[in-house]
Amino acid sequence: MPKNALDKSIVFLLIIIIAMVAFGVAMASMLRVEPIQKAVDEDRPINIALILEHNGKPLSTQILMYYPGNARGALLDIPAETGLILRSLNRFDRIDLLYKQADPVPYVAELASLCATNLDYYIVFTMQAYSDLVDMLNGVSVFMPNRVSGTIDERGFSLPAGSVLLDGGKMALYAQYQDADRPESEAVARRQTLFQALLRRIGEQSDYLFQKDVLSELSKRVRTNLKPQSLERLLVEFARADMDRAVIQRLTGTYRNVEGKQLLFPAWDGQLVKDIVKQTLNALLNAEATAVEDKVFTLEILNGTASRGLAQKTADIYESFGYEIVSIGNAASQDIAKTQILYRFSYEAAAAMVANVIRCENIASGDPELNSSAPADFVIILGRDFDGRYCVN
Repeated sequence: MPKNALDKSIVFLLIIIIAMVAFGVAMASMLRVEPIQKAVDEDRPINIALILEHNGKPLSTQILMYYPGNARGALLDIPAETGLILRSLNRFDRIDLLYKQADPVPYVAELASLCATNLDYYIVFTMQAYSDLVDMLNGVSVFMPNRVSGTIDERGFSLPAGSVLLDGGKMALYAQYQDADRPESEAVARRQTLFQALLRRIGEQSDYLFQKDVLSELSKRVRTNLKPQSLERLLVEFARADMDRAVIQRLTGTYRNVEGKQLLFPAWDGQLVKDIVKQTLNALLNAEATAVEDKVFTLEILNGTASRGLAQKTADIYESFGYEIVSIGNAASQDIAKTQILYRFSYEAAAAMVANVIRCENIASGDPELNSSAPADFVIILGRDFDGRYCVN
């Protein structure tokens, strides 16, 4: 065969191969389902790390658990000073030590391990980007139970109590504000408000937000491992989310000084936060449970054992699940064998969720006129079967 004819056949064969490869790539691209849409289609929860970054470190980290089936979500606050054994560094230190601006993946992976759940996506806002986004949305509404005032970067400010519309600059000041004299719970609530208010505003301004040029500007202001199409699809879900009914949770534990650092040791060696995440996801998925979560239930906890401080420890557990403790004290007897959950006001469905926190199977209707120091929705009477975390046989 002449050399020229051979060369032409090889070129022709290469063209066919290249065409087949291009066709295969195109088909694979067409068949590949966008991951957020896939989660929506399969009716699965979507878990995302939302991070507000300031001076190169996380100022607020929230685990957003969102269920597309009913547009309900939950926020779990993870303090930057949470103390853990950091496996990648083989040392005990603050969780935010793993955070790197250029690569937040190791930090997010540690968050996923802490919560014992998948955490495939993250969205990072710098303080400036967050402020710009708030201004793009024409401000966000925030309810502040107390007046906030102070000085940040030599700039004095004062924000009134009540429901106020804040622009980006004021939201940035609100985010950075700290008051050591106020309870830690207020700092947690403030960190969560930053994202709860933003997500609510995205829903309110969705028609404006999804204009092509506006969406492009928003995309430039975040760092994420989501592709542009997936980010846009996620924003559609954010616009649907009912953030006014979001379940608000926080990581609890004990502060200790370690080598000059104040670290938060998660309660029960981190098992409590895993339980919180599991139960929260279950509540979001369960329509009946979700309905009763619309109310913040109140609890009275009574110690029916000789173990001192047991009621307070139990109160700490329930507070981390979002319940309000109105009273703790001693039961009429300190020799009660079995822990009991008493519910009032026809809250039988919610009683099962309250009981599940401590794995109690002893649930009964309580007389609304039950002799009690506080009018709580539920009365928990701790017995000897309660080991401080769970009821055991």
